[in-house]
Amino acid sequence: MEKWGRRYGSRVQFLMVCVDGARVAIEFGRMFDLKAVVNCYIPSRGYMPVGFGQLGCSGFIISDEKGYFVSRKTRAYLQYGELAFDHVEQILEKNCSIVPARHEVLVEEEKKVDEDVLSKNWVMPSVGIQTMDEEHELCEGALSLMLLRPNTQTLTKVMEALTEHFQHEEELMKQAGFGRPGEPFSPYANHVKDHERILDIG
Repeated sequence: MEKWGRRYGSRVQFLMVCVDGARVAIEFGRMFDLKAVVNCYIPSRGYMPVGFGQLGCSGFIISDEKGYFVSRKTRAYLQYGELAFDHVEQILEKNCSIVPARHEVLVEEEKKVDEDVLSKNWVMPSVGIQTMDEEHELCEGALSLMLLRPNTQTLTKVMEALTEHFQHEEELMKQAGFGRPGEPFSPYANHVKDHERILDIG
């Protein structure tokens, strides 16, 4: 979203709305170095919008300059990959006549090299929990090996690493009460769905 904010400039206002309180919103702001995005949060369940699910990797909500909804949910990244982002840009162009400026597109493409997770220069960011960082490195190693040697054996290793990591992460989230586990509309429930989608891709 930060990349979009830089590409579209003042023509589009991007909001990252955290449904898990100020602390998580602030941490996301630091983690993703949000400057071109308005980073905000919903202070309590009473402020939760009716009729909208938690989106994130599952899609985006788009409204026009008057606040009318153009899309209640765009395509999900975990189902459509990069086409999900293209979908958002198509909606902005078709319904709002907004496209990124040519100069901004070129600058963004130059920056992509170091930000690409497949780049040699990319570094896995820390989540601040040593066991999770170690598991992320194991998952990254399994995925890297699969890219070098794409076969059934390396895919199996990826699936085993991801499954084990996801189960451990979900258990830690439950123990910490992070994301309101047990509630159907919660950051925890959405995160578990994202894990399921990733495993379905494999």
